[in-house]
Amino acid sequence: MLRRLPRRIDRITGALEQGRLNINVRVFADEHDRRFATDLLHQVLLAFLGATAGIMAVFLISASGGPEVTPAVSLFQVFGYNLLVVSCILVLRVLFVIFRRQR
Repeated sequence: MLRRLPRRIDRITGALEQGRLNINVRVFADEHDRRFATDLLHQVLLAFLGATAGIMAVFLISASGGPEVTPAVSLFQVFGYNLLVVSCILVLRVLFVIFRRQR
């Protein structure tokens, strides 16, 4: 193996000099890398959806007007509170996954 090393180095430097040196590397060749990137994207999307739902819930709760369900509560507020519950569930799911990985 050591006898062939100078010949290999000569071929590598020759290919580099002539611009023919190619390195074929795939970023997500390993299954673990693909799974990590997919899980990370999934968690980012869940966090974004949870935050967006929370902001929309606050806007709906603070909105005045709309059809009244009861004299004190409008339909917009009912939708806002339901959306706030959905937002909390999404954010808690992301937090649960984050803290579960740290063990």
